[in-house]
Amino acid sequence: LDEAVSGTWIELQQGSYEQNGPFVIKDKHGTAAYPIRVTAAKSGKAVMTGNSYVHIENSSYIEVSGLHFRNGIGDETGNQTLIERGLENRSLTGVHPGVQLQNSSHISILGNTFALDETGQPYRFKADKRSVWCLVNIKGSCRYGENSYDPSGEVYSGSTPYEDDKLLTDNGTNRHYIRVEGTSSHNRIAYNDIGPKKGFGAVVIYDGEGHSGQSISQYDVIEYNHFHDIGPRVSNGLEAIRLGLSSLSLSSGYVTIQHNLFDGLNGEDEIISVKSSDNVIRYNTVRNSYGGIVSRHGNRNRFYGNFILGDGKTAGLSGFRIYGNDHQIYNNYMEGLTDKIIRLDGGTHDGGPEGGTNPTVRWGGENEQTAVLNSLPEEERTELLRGHWRQYNVQIYHNTIVNVGNNTPAFTLGGRTYQPVGTKIYNNLIFSHAGTMFNETEAMMKAPAPERPKYKGNKVEGIAPVSNNPVVGGAIRKEDLKLVRGTDGLIRLSVYSPAIDAAISPLLALDDMDGQMRYAPDVGADEYSPGRSITNQPLTTVDVGPQALMK
Repeated sequence: LDEAVSGTWIELQQGSYEQNGPFVIKDKHGTAAYPIRVTAAKSGKAVMTGNSYVHIENSSYIEVSGLHFRNGIGDETGNQTLIERGLENRSLTGVHPGVQLQNSSHISILGNTFALDETGQPYRFKADKRSVWCLVNIKGSCRYGENSYDPSGEVYSGSTPYEDDKLLTDNGTNRHYIRVEGTSSHNRIAYNDIGPKKGFGAVVIYDGEGHSGQSISQYDVIEYNHFHDIGPRVSNGLEAIRLGLSSLSLSSGYVTIQHNLFDGLNGEDEIISVKSSDNVIRYNTVRNSYGGIVSRHGNRNRFYGNFILGDGKTAGLSGFRIYGNDHQIYNNYMEGLTDKIIRLDGGTHDGGPEGGTNPTVRWGGENEQTAVLNSLPEEERTELLRGHWRQYNVQIYHNTIVNVGNNTPAFTLGGRTYQPVGTKIYNNLIFSHAGTMFNETEAMMKAPAPERPKYKGNKVEGIAPVSNNPVVGGAIRKEDLKLVRGTDGLIRLSVYSPAIDAAISPLLALDDMDGQMRYAPDVGADEYSPGRSITNQPLTTVDVGPQALMK
């Protein structure tokens, strides 16, 4: 690696690769035509183990492909190779990733398997109203204790969250499988198999320059990955992808997350957690997974063409939860979900409608305070950015929500201190026998007319009440939508559906969930287009991961 130059191809033969610290690629630069490649001779047979992982820093046009990451959490000797290269400050003792990118661009992490050895990673949960710390995969390791693991503490011999799903992990060491940090751009994370993961910490993270910085990696693409076997559930901190940090949330990422399969996850409320601005989350498939896709911080993110599928029974299967300004949610197909499918539940903080990088922020309700964000010390600024920011001008259109379960609303609007402003809900199609289709809090109902949501062109069917707000319920009429189950298993419009050609401007998508063009747009995610080719459909395991790359 130290001798690699543009065009170098390093082929790893079958076997295990281990040293005291990561394999470091530093200050190495390939080109688009002649990248530096580190690849397995046979996919999945070159295995990273022990204290090893891959660290790439200040480099470009590097490809890491076909490897199998089975490395451990890292002991006190696991930073030797970093020290030798003057990178001791990058040490990650106890939380070794599989791959770490630092200040690097045009890096491809391609067709790898990430199934890291989590043995020994500490995690915490509550039992008998006391905190308990255990070590993953080590029997008899559990000890009572509050803030960290103490091997000499009082022994706990009861069940853990891995044995009893009523127990919930609430803390632990944050270990991530893939870390993208520093000032980076144009990286690609694709066709990887990612899981299992049960230890604390989001799986893929984009931390940029950290809480004191101003940017995250830009123009990256995360695609065709298979995320699976993530859990059991934690209270917070086991996202499949965390795109940004609260302190970086007003910075633009321009990252695209597309064509990924999230299959049977049970990690936390946020499967994809977006904490930055100007990103695209599209064409992903979520199957029977706890949580949903969340724009937790940031502005101007777009979410479209996603398939979110549940069984209609399991609690906690959600669609979208949104905070911030000017987001667009359209052309998404959601079936069998059970928890507040599209939720804009107001904000604890109000950053105003402009969506800039230095807003005047209000918070505190009756005892309201205000501050210009960037005039504050770093710690206070970060604390404000950690709040739930009020939603302005969110557009939700051309979505299909069918077979709602668990008595949950399709739309939930309002809550917290500051209510959503200017929400537009156009041309959505809902079939529900459970919950309320459009649910508004009392505060949302009482919002001034210019701030209230606008409902236009939506079509609904089912025994569920249209809305708890009589004004909304009286304006949206139930009708027989004449829906059919297609040969692909999705609920679609029949030739007789009144939703055909019924969409109302100005919020009209150019194509539909299948990738088919809309000419006289229909209501919902599906445009009735018999016989036309489909370019986007729900993903299965054959479409993602290393085996899909080799097709």
